[in-house]
Amino acid sequence: MTAGFRRCGHGTGPLHTGDQRAIAEFTAMLTARQRPTPWTGHGDVAVRLAPDARVLERGRPAEGQPPDADPVALVLIHPDTETALTGALHCARTRLHGAWTDSYRLLTHALAGRDLPSDIDLTT
Repeated sequence: MTAGFRRCGHGTGPLHTGDQRAIAEFTAMLTARQRPTPWTGHGDVAVRLAPDARVLERGRPAEGQPPDADPVALVLIHPDTETALTGALHCARTRLHGAWTDSYRLLTHALAGRDLPSDIDLTT
């Protein structure tokens, strides 16, 4: 028995423009996740909320902080609106995934419509 493969209700045949965009975003996210750009101490950073978690959040370091500080003082911000989601947190450098790119938006709590956990501890 042979069954046709249907994508997002668009049927068989060439990919729909919306499908191509979704596939491109997902592929970019996987690539960025596997090979993150190293964070140089300047600009926004992708932060893992739990050591083994797949969720990344966007963090912005505090003003005037040295690039090699450990722990890093940062504020978690919304990936789209850039509003602060937390106060200043002290984050161990082992929790930093790499420099923030827009590809990580798919992995944030904000995009999924969820609130951040109330007991965030990034010190380890």
